[in-house]
Amino acid sequence: MSQTNNSPAKKQIPFIDILKQAGRIVWQNRFLLWFGLLMALGSPGSFNIGGDNKDLRNKGETIKNFFETHWQIFLAIALALFVIGVILFLLSLVAKAGLVKSVDLVAQDKKTNFKEGWKSGKKYLGRLLGLYLLFFLATFIVVIILAIPVIYLIVAKSYISAVLVGLIAIAIFIPLVFVFALTKTFAEFYIILSNLRVRSAIETGYDLLFKNIGNSIIFSLLLLAVSIVAGVILLLAAGIVLVILAPAGILFFYLNKVVFAIFLTFAILLFLAAILFISSIFQTYKTAAWTLFFREIAKVEKPEAEKVAEAELEESLAATPEKV
Repeated sequence: MSQTNNSPAKKQIPFIDILKQAGRIVWQNRFLLWFGLLMALGSPGSFNIGGDNKDLRNKGETIKNFFETHWQIFLAIALALFVIGVILFLLSLVAKAGLVKSVDLVAQDKKTNFKEGWKSGKKYLGRLLGLYLLFFLATFIVVIILAIPVIYLIVAKSYISAVLVGLIAIAIFIPLVFVFALTKTFAEFYIILSNLRVRSAIETGYDLLFKNIGNSIIFSLLLLAVSIVAGVILLLAAGIVLVILAPAGILFFYLNKVVFAIFLTFAILLFLAAILFISSIFQTYKTAAWTLFFREIAKVEKPEAEKVAEAELEESLAATPEKV
């Protein structure tokens, strides 16, 4: 039976070996965790706080009155948080580029360190930011297009039709988000490891994804399973810590409210630090694993990526005016 030109892309991928190698690389090069920490800081989560509804209403009125009197303070805090969020996000992009570049070098048995990785990562900030904004805009447009029919049906009080159309919209949105996310991920790797421009990286990343769609889905599910196991372990650890700290907290509550407040603050800070630490480890491991997976599936695509890079270089040279 004759083989097609694309047959090399269908070779067996050593998924488990990739996951093991990612773990070894992170363990043997613990400076990579600093990149993971910056990535975790640039991707903050959210927390919900519950309580008595009546008490919350009273507190809500107090907060509303305070806001109306001191709205300038809230505005200043909001602007400061926004600026800090943007800075952390930009740092996370540089950190991701540095982490990917470092993992790639380590996989080639080359030496590197945090300083070299950070210096290398800064070169790709502009293109990674442009890539992120493009995919954010594309996702936003898709959400608007899918939401308009549902909103129209709700306004028209055709609720059953709205539910059905909403389910169809979700069925369309989920695979689109998957394609967007992996195309963006592969485009990032092409920008960082092959030094491609944003447009070329997106086109090459999209092509790589659809030549390896099955392997990409399997690897995504494997990493999802790893994250679920890590989440279960985290919950068990949190439960053990809660069992240990809860009696002390109850004791402090009845003995001294000030001591209890200090204890509670310390416990919350300790919990947030633990979450950040674990998130840093997982971000580092996940990015290392995706980098190794990309290296594996992109082997057969390397000549194509090199052609794109050469074409971009020729284009750049042609656009440069000759010196007389």
